[in-house]
Amino acid sequence: MPNRIFSSVAFFLTVIFLITIPVMAHEREGHDEDIEYVLFGDRNYKNTHPGYRNKIQAIEDATYLCVDQYNGNGKKELENLHKEKIPHIPKSIDEFDFKSNFAHRKYTHRGWNVIYDEESHWDIRRRILNNTVDKMLFSEVKSVFDILPWNSEAELYREQCEAFCELLYYIHIIGDHIEAEKYTALAYVDPLTELNDRDNPGIIPDLISCLETLFKSQKNTYTYKELKQELELLMDRSDKLVSSTGGVNTDEKFAEYHQCSEELLEVLAAYIPRLLQKEEFFSKSFA
Repeated sequence: MPNRIFSSVAFFLTVIFLITIPVMAHEREGHDEDIEYVLFGDRNYKNTHPGYRNKIQAIEDATYLCVDQYNGNGKKELENLHKEKIPHIPKSIDEFDFKSNFAHRKYTHRGWNVIYDEESHWDIRRRILNNTVDKMLFSEVKSVFDILPWNSEAELYREQCEAFCELLYYIHIIGDHIEAEKYTALAYVDPLTELNDRDNPGIIPDLISCLETLFKSQKNTYTYKELKQELELLMDRSDKLVSSTGGVNTDEKFAEYHQCSEELLEVLAAYIPRLLQKEEFFSKSFA
């Protein structure tokens, strides 16, 4: 009987430990630094370029509200977006908040194009990010005729705005991959690749697709082609690990998989700033 009681207590304590163990993730500052690193090649760009600080802060706040807001957090960020006069966004956190503990990622981290549970309010979250990016980056280049359905230039900007938001989303998710110390810490997080899933093939395939839209006018340039090649090489490496027998189920496999996520951020930071500077919406916003 004592042994049985001891075993029951041990099992109970184990369960408590498993459900309360913290999930390793980037702190907010780390995610913001990653955004600046990929967009400008400088993790401290916001502080060294004070003239653009408000614009960058708004984009970072909107990304946080889209991906990482839950349990009533984010009031300061939403207030900041209201100060920046971002149109058609919620007046209160309560309009898109959800309650969660360690599993909040299942509501927002499984991919940009995933159909989430209604509780996640994913349509509102995407709208916050989309409207912020549109106001901060595209307002200076959009034509006064952008409401006309046959205006091809306006349609291009709408597509670029959506693609830019998707890029911001995946920068955040890549940060969570980099922070993870083991593969199980990535539960509910979109994998680097999942090529067997046609609906949600993973971070790198989605990035390749959205960057094709974002840099449509540069698809034939050497810089873009080199970026795409680097992404495809990383996609092949990570897919071999994910699709291997048992998946990423050993320390050795995880070390290699983790290396792919670190290299992915470095590849983006090496090419994206150069490509963005040749896009009118970006060069005019950060002249």
